[in-house]
Amino acid sequence: MLKKMNRIALYIAVAAPLLLLSSANAEEAFMPSLTSINQEVDSKTETTVFDLSHSTVSASPLLMPLNINTANESQLTALPGIGAYKAAKIIQWRDHNGEFITTEDLASVKGIGQATITKLAGKISVTDL
Repeated sequence: MLKKMNRIALYIAVAAPLLLLSSANAEEAFMPSLTSINQEVDSKTETTVFDLSHSTVSASPLLMPLNINTANESQLTALPGIGAYKAAKIIQWRDHNGEFITTEDLASVKGIGQATITKLAGKISVTDL
């Protein structure tokens, strides 16, 4: 008896959706047109121009290191641990003393210590690669 009930339950579970689908005729079925789908996609898709310098993507080790001898303030502020104040100090030091010879020379900028230089390892350089 239990086997028979299981077979009936299985039959109902499999057959019920098929019975419901076959009762709908083609005129009642909703099929959106291709133009309405395109309009819906266009209304949901916006193309915007944005700056990746402040995103997490710019911190990716796969990107080329930033040349601290040629970087502008916005590029420098994208580096971890470098805000607007430190970026301005780097540019000011560079203007007065010339180019950095090594990335370790960044420690001579007021407000930048060895901990910051360690954080920036691999993200900065003194040459264009």
